[in-house]
Amino acid sequence: MSKSLTKKVRHDVDDSMDEVAHTLRKAADTLSGDAEQAVATAAAALRAAADKVAKITPEPAKDLARKATQEVKAHPLASAAAALTAAAALISLLAAARKKSA
Repeated sequence: MSKSLTKKVRHDVDDSMDEVAHTLRKAADTLSGDAEQAVATAAAALRAAADKVAKITPEPAKDLARKATQEVKAHPLASAAAALTAAAALISLLAAARKKSA
């Protein structure tokens, strides 16, 4: 994947994830009947981001994603452990960044 395409994909994903995160924070802050709508809006934004990334993703990257999917299906427990570890690392990074900006 070229550097410019990689930067564009990263920028598009970052923008979309910011929108999803904003909507989810809004839902968490209100935690009322509106929360359901906010979560639905965030899910729609995430779906739109996924569709956008899928359209601009080159075939070699799609092949790699298919292979990764096959590995996850073949080793679900190891994949779940890896996903939980990645989530914990991401939460730690976000917490550190939040602490730094406060």
